[in-house]
Amino acid sequence: MHDPAMRPANYTRSLTHVASGLVILLLIQLVLQTEQRILVASALFAAFAWTLEITRRLFPAWNAILMKILGRIAHGHEWNHVNSSTWYGTALFGLSLVASPMLSTLAVMVLGLGDPAAGLVGRRYGRTRFSSGRSLEGSLGFVVVGSLGAFAAMRIFYPGVAMLEAGILAIAAAVAGAIAELMTRRLDDNLVIPLAAAGGAGLVTLIFR
Repeated sequence: MHDPAMRPANYTRSLTHVASGLVILLLIQLVLQTEQRILVASALFAAFAWTLEITRRLFPAWNAILMKILGRIAHGHEWNHVNSSTWYGTALFGLSLVASPMLSTLAVMVLGLGDPAAGLVGRRYGRTRFSSGRSLEGSLGFVVVGSLGAFAAMRIFYPGVAMLEAGILAIAAAVAGAIAELMTRRLDDNLVIPLAAAGGAGLVTLIFR
């Protein structure tokens, strides 16, 4: 386990996190669009990521090359552990199996915006610490930024959803993601946050049926 409070700020990683979330959002909404295409694309990405994980274990020189390429955005422990992007790809594949494109959109925005916001706010303003190393202030930043990002995506890509419903779905996704981040000690954030966010929003959709 790696205490998030002990990690130095990595603004390049945070910007990459945001950019990847926005790129995946656009792929889902403007390029892939259908559940079948999203499933195939996410399966291919997850397979590619896990192939890299396996080959870099087998060939240390290959691992050194990859980590040099990812040096500015990788955490130190990822040299000998599964990379966060691999867990992200795994989460996307899981979402494609169980979640609609709308729920996947919410999950991607919550992770892409809320997670880096939590890190930045927590390191700068975090005073109230939980046993996981996270802070109350960081979690509040996660919920606020994640909710706003998810709500914006809902209004842009799902204008037919009522504003109140879109807002509740966005908040539910962000709160579920923030809780998952707080409770996660051994699993990677990039795996649990999007799955939890989609699950939280999915439960709320039952109310509006």
